Amino acid sequence: MDFTAINAQGLSAPPYLLAFIVCVATTYIADRTQQRGITIIALSLVGGIGYILLATCKGVGVRYFAVFLAAAGVFSCIANILPWTINNQGSDSKRGAGIALLNIIGQAGPLLGTRVFPADEKPYFVKGMSICAGFMFFNALLALALRSYLAWENKTFERNDAANRDAGDDVPKPSTAEFENDGYGFRNVL
Repeated sequence: MDFTAINAQGLSAPPYLLAFIVCVATTYIADRTQQRGITIIALSLVGGIGYILLATCKGVGVRYFAVFLAAAGVFSCIANILPWTINNQGSDSKRGAGIALLNIIGQAGPLLGTRVFPADEKPYFVKGMSICAGFMFFNALLALALRSYLAWENKTFERNDAANRDAGDDVPKPSTAEFENDGYGFRNVL
């Protein structure tokens, strides 16, 4: 945005401060409401809008505002995706494998990020900002699909638990489903 190095450093602090506040607030709210999927969808849309503004607008004020949106959306999504992954695993070994897989896949982002912002596209980096916007909207779509699947799975768990209660069993019967209910009353966090 054509700021000197010292001014650019100073102006980078407020978007990160907002991102920190939004991270703490949204993870707290998502914990209390057990609605991480909706939180991730909303944050992905906010981040995507920020990247669209960065890709399409030339004014410094609008672009600086867009940095706030992008930072708050991206960092808060990450802060909510990590616990969502852990919350929806029924055992410690599944939690460990889930978080390891998430981190392995998550490292593809930095690899891509180093390639989509070439120096010859200065100062607007339209291609890079557009790709980031696309991935944020794709993230929202994936969160919506996963949330829908988990809601369906919760209904299946409820039916199985009700059938077990009606049969007088306190322990759920073994399931042939690919993802098994790891305990009577287990529900996914939506």
